[in-house]
Amino acid sequence: MALLFCYVIPTSIPYFFWGETITNALLVAGHLRHMAVLHFTFFVNSAAHSFNYKPYDKSIRASHVPSLSVLTLGEGWHNYHHCFPWDYKTSEFGRYSTNLTTAFIDLMAKIGWAYDLRTASPAVIERRIEKTGEKALRGGS
Repeated sequence: MALLFCYVIPTSIPYFFWGETITNALLVAGHLRHMAVLHFTFFVNSAAHSFNYKPYDKSIRASHVPSLSVLTLGEGWHNYHHCFPWDYKTSEFGRYSTNLTTAFIDLMAKIGWAYDLRTASPAVIERRIEKTGEKALRGGS
């Protein structure tokens, strides 16, 4: 499956539909695309453990990087993810615009392919913010 979706389909589309050479199609749609996806994937942990703010737990390295979340389909809410690892949404925000992974999981739940989805309640989230978040660090301001 990985070879099919990573190389065969992306290479076949430009080759068959707009007459690209097999070499260019493989190099650009296959290898270059795969390299870019890997770089974004590995960049998530580097950036999300280095930059921006920590609203849920200021004592851990994981942080929120909203722009990264847009680029990686929802993986930029790392502080939330580390504080509430059981929450399938990885973010308290209900917007699909910054978390397409949640939209996909919700779609799978609607057709019965995902189930027993757990989320953190607003009360649990607020208690964690008050106890260990940046709000607690600033004295609640």
